[in-house]
Amino acid sequence: MANNSTLSRPYAQALFEHSDDWSSDLEKISLAVGDSSVANLIDSPHLSYQEKVKQFLALFEGEIESKAVSFLKVLGESKRLSLIPDIEKEYKALMASKEGEKTVELLSPFALSAEQQEKVTTSLKKRFGENLIIEAGVDESLIGGFLARSGDDVLDASIKGKLEKLSNQLT
Repeated sequence: MANNSTLSRPYAQALFEHSDDWSSDLEKISLAVGDSSVANLIDSPHLSYQEKVKQFLALFEGEIESKAVSFLKVLGESKRLSLIPDIEKEYKALMASKEGEKTVELLSPFALSAEQQEKVTTSLKKRFGENLIIEAGVDESLIGGFLARSGDDVLDASIKGKLEKLSNQLT
C-alpha cells in the first residue's frame, strides 16, 4: 500500500497549482486533525464518512475560506481526511521550493544546542544550498552524529549509519 506522502502529494500539488496561498487554512485544519478528539472523529467506525465530514466542517465554520471547505469535502468523499497533516507538509515543501528555499529534516540523538545546530547548518549549506529551512528533531536510535534529509537526498553522518555500513561490508 502507498505511504501517506505518496497519497498526499497529488492533493498538495493541486492546491499549489490551482489557487492562491492555502497556508493559513491548511495550518488551522492540520492543527485540528492533530487533536486527539478530532482524530478519533475521523477514525470512528460508528459514523459514516458523510457525517464525519459534516462534523469536521462544523469545527471551522466561518474560520476558513470557501475553497478550503470545498477541498475538505473532496477529501471527505475520498476518505482522506487523515492525510491533512501530510498534505500540509507537502504543500509547504512546494511553497518553499517556489521561493527558492529547501527544507532539511535534521535528526540527532539529542536536542542540539544553538551553537551545534549552527555548525551543522553551515555544513548542510555546502551540501544542500544556501537558502535552507532546518526542521530539527530527535531520534535516539542514531546513537551519535546526525541524519539530514531533504526530499530523496540523505546525508547520514550518524554512528548508527556508520555501524550499519561497516556491518554490510563485513558480511
